[in-house]
Amino acid sequence: MTHRLFEGKHHASLYQKYRFDPPDDVKEIILQYLDKKKGQPHQLAVDLGCGTGQNSRLLAPHFQQVVGMDISESQLEEARALQGFPKLSYKVGKAEELPFPDGSVDLLTAASAAHWFDPESFLKEAVRVLKPCGCLAFFGYGDNFKFHYGSCGDRLNNIYEDVKQVLLPFTSTKVAVANNKLQDLYEAIPFPDKER
Repeated sequence: MTHRLFEGKHHASLYQKYRFDPPDDVKEIILQYLDKKKGQPHQLAVDLGCGTGQNSRLLAPHFQQVVGMDISESQLEEARALQGFPKLSYKVGKAEELPFPDGSVDLLTAASAAHWFDPESFLKEAVRVLKPCGCLAFFGYGDNFKFHYGSCGDRLNNIYEDVKQVLLPFTSTKVAVANNKLQDLYEAIPFPDKER
């Protein structure tokens, strides 16, 4: 099932303007893991649910080709507007129906998007398109962090939890459910050598 929550042109423009890039540390962890498993050269990376391309652009210098995919044409229009990435292209498409040949992809990523995918269909496609020793990497931003601020860290954590509970009735059901899906998807990955 595909969730369409981020499609309007205005929304995509705001997403591009205010969405922060994934941390460089995450990119480095992913690339080091890929080097360990597969080695060089890195030919094709596919960034699923790429939105306006933040993660896709980070991967571009490290691969011969990077394809960012998203179901939203408006998001992809914003991504394409940023020039200067000749190895990077974008396609409209779903993670559950990947337009790539069997065994052709070195790296599949999903930055804050995998929780929207249908796990069974997506993982079946991931197994199909990944090269032997290819890698699947997905990450998201959780709200399970803890404040460490002098002697008032516990108090700040309690306030944060109280505010989350107050806002919960106003949170989209799809967003609330999505917050717990990354762990479920991780557990469903059929590869024996997965790491967190």
